[in-house]
Amino acid sequence: MTQLEKEQVILNAAMDCFSELGYKGTTIERVAKRAHVGKPTVYQLFESKLDLFESLVTLVLQEMRTEAENAYVEGASVEANKQAMIEAIVNHQQQHLFILKITEETHNLKLQEMQELRTRIEKHVVDYIKNLLETRLELDVSSSGIPIDVTAFLLFRTYIALIAEWPLIGDELDLKIISQAMLKLL
Repeated sequence: MTQLEKEQVILNAAMDCFSELGYKGTTIERVAKRAHVGKPTVYQLFESKLDLFESLVTLVLQEMRTEAENAYVEGASVEANKQAMIEAIVNHQQQHLFILKITEETHNLKLQEMQELRTRIEKHVVDYIKNLLETRLELDVSSSGIPIDVTAFLLFRTYIALIAEWPLIGDELDLKIISQAMLKLL
């Protein structure tokens, strides 16, 4: 098995462990056992449980970014590209819920390094959305009167609220409804 294949097997095992056991219940030993590798193999690729989790988050964000970029069609209308790119991002809802669940758990545990990671994730996502709005969707502050970074933040927070908080008070929303709600903000 190549180094890259080992890393992928470990990341898949980690995703399963974090999903089932949460951050606190997941150990490097459990991940190694689930991946059918030794603990030293895991530590060769990831220096800690936090590093392993951060690698998972990075992977999810890269996949989301790739799908959003692939949804963009040169020559299509701005409206068509807005819809396609938002739908591509929303299609990662389950992975996003996983990240939210773990970061919420660690927030409640008062783990400083995870709070810092959460802040970095949120800043990264808002910056990415801002970049999409400016470059791919050609939005500028003059079209709405609202700064692009504020619009990016509102899109991000609206999305989080609709996938994580809305189901606490209403039925889980269809991905199409979530996409349409986010498009209204643009």
